[in-house]
Amino acid sequence: MISLTTHTLDSSTGNHAAGVSIKLFALTEDKKLTELWSKATDSSGRLQVEFEIFSCFKDCDLQLSFNIGNYFEVTSEGVKVKSVNLNIELPDPDGSYHFPIIISPYGASFWWSN
Repeated sequence: MISLTTHTLDSSTGNHAAGVSIKLFALTEDKKLTELWSKATDSSGRLQVEFEIFSCFKDCDLQLSFNIGNYFEVTSEGVKVKSVNLNIELPDPDGSYHFPIIISPYGASFWWSN
């Protein structure tokens, strides 16, 4: 089972970004996105999801999507971006992957580890 975690931080306030909607999609060969799951960060801006990828999606690229537009719609003004997406591969079906992100109304910065 894959373990995916993230920590979302709001650089405009210096706080954890609670309630950010995060989705994982499979990008199929015909270029369609299929939603695999949808969750939201907790009060500490963290999310941990354990899941398996169905065999029909094992060879697909994945897209991790952070819906920052809704977050900043509630907490700030000036956002022009609705979501920030990271196209990823998770090659180990029993791997642990961590994708922290720092967000603001004007940008975002990712890094990752496993």
